[in-house]
Amino acid sequence: MMHRPAPEAGRGLPPHFQNPKVLWKTALVLAGLASGPAAHAQQVLVQANVANDTLKASLGPNRRYFGHLYAGYGLVAGRSEEGAALRHGHASSELRAGGRLKFRINQALALNLDLGYAYLRYDLRQDNRKVVPAPVQHRRESLGLHQLYSEASLRLNVGRRGNSVGSYLDLLGGGGWVAATSHVTEDVPSAGVRSVETTERGLPYLRRWTGATGARLGMDRYALVGRYRLTRAFEPELRAWPELPRWVVGLEIGLF
Repeated sequence: MMHRPAPEAGRGLPPHFQNPKVLWKTALVLAGLASGPAAHAQQVLVQANVANDTLKASLGPNRRYFGHLYAGYGLVAGRSEEGAALRHGHASSELRAGGRLKFRINQALALNLDLGYAYLRYDLRQDNRKVVPAPVQHRRESLGLHQLYSEASLRLNVGRRGNSVGSYLDLLGGGGWVAATSHVTEDVPSAGVRSVETTERGLPYLRRWTGATGARLGMDRYALVGRYRLTRAFEPELRAWPELPRWVVGLEIGLF
């Protein structure tokens, strides 16, 4: 009985595939092609995760950037010149609301930029020495200023705080534009009339641009704030008018 010899390995393949080295190279190329899309997808996912982690690491109370809203309430304080005395307390006060963006310079220093709105009210005392804005006396009288302001401050951080605002001292400087003004008087009504109130708007004697400096001492979202007005309350041609108090002292709450 005759036996046929077994076919040789690689017989039936093209001659260039019968070389073992060529077979190995071909197998490696095919494996690379098969794994290419998966490797590319994994690389894109890793890059996306790194970008998200980098963004998260840059944002936060004690990160490179931090933005938040805030609200504040302060009382007018300080001495007024004779003829411009005020009724102090909540009658003469300021309300503020704004937004703040903090840029951290290092662990000890940061720069703050603020934009906001403030309503400042002076309640004028009615007595025989009254001059502003006229000697005429009323039951009640007030001056109101609606302001749009911008402010910059240098923050000095104190102590360790992790990723929180912590304790700090801000040195403030800024200015504002008085967008609207009002002069409100209330007088004794005649018989059968409950009240008589008069409002004048667009007062020409109040200064339209203001400048101020001050300080803020805070811990996390709560702060004590004091501001000193550098500019006069009235227009330059009215320098003979007595000056209103320049200080506003109060509280501020960060909304974060």
